[in-house]
Amino acid sequence: MLESLIFSRQRGYVWARHLLFWVVWFLYFTYIYAQKFVLIDLRLAYLDSFYEAAIYLPIHISLSYILIYVIIPRYLLQSRYLLAVLWVLMGFIFSGVTSHLFTIWFVNPIRESLGLPNPQVSLFFGLMAGLRGSNTVAGFAGTIKLLKYWYQKKTENEALQREKLAVELHVLKAQLHPHFLFNTLNNLYGHIISESHQSGDIVLKLSDMLRYMLYDCKAERVPLAGEIRMLKNYIDLEKLRYGNRLDVSFKVTGVEPAHAIAPLVLLPFVENAFKHGASQELDQAWISVSMLVQKNELSVKVINPVPPQSETTRKEAGIGLANVEKRLKMLYPDTHSLKI
Repeated sequence: MLESLIFSRQRGYVWARHLLFWVVWFLYFTYIYAQKFVLIDLRLAYLDSFYEAAIYLPIHISLSYILIYVIIPRYLLQSRYLLAVLWVLMGFIFSGVTSHLFTIWFVNPIRESLGLPNPQVSLFFGLMAGLRGSNTVAGFAGTIKLLKYWYQKKTENEALQREKLAVELHVLKAQLHPHFLFNTLNNLYGHIISESHQSGDIVLKLSDMLRYMLYDCKAERVPLAGEIRMLKNYIDLEKLRYGNRLDVSFKVTGVEPAHAIAPLVLLPFVENAFKHGASQELDQAWISVSMLVQKNELSVKVINPVPPQSETTRKEAGIGLANVEKRLKMLYPDTHSLKI
């Protein structure tokens, strides 16, 4: 409700906050003006201050709206500073002269009719008095206008940053899927044409992984246990492809149901170990994956042998790990450590 009253552009809220602003100022000036004569006659002092506040209010309103609807948006926020200063000076002169004239034409006669003292004020002090009231109100209104502008721009920039981050993360995650999917489909094809009884198991594991990637990974955070299950499915699929030629050690310690993580952060490291480690070994291949959670801090270690690599292989491995490094910097800024 309060946020709508302050920021909403609906006509009802706009009228309500403007009315509230001017009622508060009217009551304030009624109280201030009455202090001059309150020791003489309390009732007459507030009657006179009521009229005086009502007489000066149109001047305060005029200067304030010229400032917030003309000078600030058209000149100050458009970096036309010289014109903004000239408009402000003209507004000050206008309010000072008009306030002094209203004092002579309206305020003094009312005081005389009420029998209150009416000391004559010189032109200079009359202008200064007029400037003081109008500038206070207009300055306050202008400050509110600038603060609202700053807050709205800040909110818009934060929203744009969130959208930009979401798009970048989507692109980076999309770069992780194709390589894994094609490898697994090739594996499945090989078992199908050989009429292997393991084909059904491959389909079930692949289906579970795709369901996880397509649906569960839409969330910003997923259960760590679900991410581990997906990794186990991936490793099982790769073990079917390598057969007895692959030795895999997979250890998990300290994981609880409440633990959560950004989706698909861990898969690229395991996938990279197979693609650039195990697949390059002509003899016995091995991979070690260990995960430990202590005090809500996750440690993951992936180890695989690295045969002599060509420049192309190094670049391909570097691209995949670079993508994960970008994700970690965006998802866990200053709260992660990556060693390769």
